[in-house]
Amino acid sequence: MIIETIPAFDGRTHRKAATYTDTEEDGHTLRTWDVEPIPPEEIAAALLAAQNAAISANNQAAGRAREAYLTAVPGQATTYAAKQAEMQRWVAAGRPDDADATPYPWAGDRADLRAVSVADVLAEWEAVTFAWETVGRQIERERERVNEAISAAGSLDAIQAARDSAVYPSP
Repeated sequence: MIIETIPAFDGRTHRKAATYTDTEEDGHTLRTWDVEPIPPEEIAAALLAAQNAAISANNQAAGRAREAYLTAVPGQATTYAAKQAEMQRWVAAGRPDDADATPYPWAGDRADLRAVSVADVLAEWEAVTFAWETVGRQIERERERVNEAISAAGSLDAIQAARDSAVYPSP
């Protein structure tokens, strides 16, 4: 009968080796596995892989935070850009209360749908843009802060602590 043992070791810096020593004791074979240091380049590669995975997970978390505020479907960003361009033209024109739908067709469509003025729609879009810029900046600042902390982390525990520190705004 073989009884296997392995000495205690720190798994962050050492691992079970492929070699062992057998000794006979009380009619049994006592197999003691050797422990070897993990080469520094393997530790560094594992740390880098963990950092990259944590940054990817953090970027995805930031994306989910953004999606709580935005409609995330194909083509929606183009629609948002068109609406924002109309709003910016309206602001540049001095926010006229009597804005006509001709230069603001997106706003005109929404005004018709909601039975309000084009200026009301453009004012709404201006408020939404301002609110989004505030929240969007908060999300991006937090994403970048956490990614920097992950990149600076020198251990798996520090990487996890950086990931866990993320606090994204929610509606």
